[in-house]
Amino acid sequence: MIYAWIDGVKRQPIAKGERTTCKDCGGLLTSVIPAQSVMHWRHKAGDCDRWSEAEGPWHLGWKEQFDIGCREIGLYDAATGERHRADVLCGAGTPNATVLELQHSSISEQERIKREAFYRQNHRMFWLVHLHDEVSFTGTNFRMSLGVGAGMATVDGHNFEIVRFASSSSQFIEKWKRSRAHVFFDFQDHIFYLANESVAARANGGLPLEKGYFAYSWLSREDFIRAVHRVK
Repeated sequence: MIYAWIDGVKRQPIAKGERTTCKDCGGLLTSVIPAQSVMHWRHKAGDCDRWSEAEGPWHLGWKEQFDIGCREIGLYDAATGERHRADVLCGAGTPNATVLELQHSSISEQERIKREAFYRQNHRMFWLVHLHDEVSFTGTNFRMSLGVGAGMATVDGHNFEIVRFASSSSQFIEKWKRSRAHVFFDFQDHIFYLANESVAARANGGLPLEKGYFAYSWLSREDFIRAVHRVK
């Protein structure tokens, strides 16, 4: 976790040897000050959020776009005992409270479904998926797909282009098309909204898209941040 409460302030660690307690589980946290990565806090007895993953500059950069009070918010499901930290939670307690999950690494469809089931309880949910080529060529595949349109359409005032995912496997794009949350891609600092199956069908004249095809709409970083903040 990047942030914790220490001496009444929610912040990153700033020095080796700092200690504090986790507000969610009460466990001991110690500071980690790596030479070439993001300063963060580590649970001495293991993170109370089993979904926690290593985070880097991309995660930190996006979290810093939101007020410190919206970053890394612990949520608890009393019925199941599940405890997880939302990367960002805006508008807590309002009808449009929004969880933003930042996804830099690969995630299975089963894991995506579990996280959506948890975070969509009483919240809107946005995914921001970082497209890059660190492990696979997802970023390159996405770039090669752009502008090679099979069709254009306007849905609810937003312009969508329908394209084929430029890869021999459609697993990645199909997995995210099926999401019940709102999915956005961050590719080279540009934001793309991925139409879900319902919106994509509307953009395609009422017919489901063929496997491997997807519909996307471009928006600015500022528009995306405003959408996360929207409480009405």
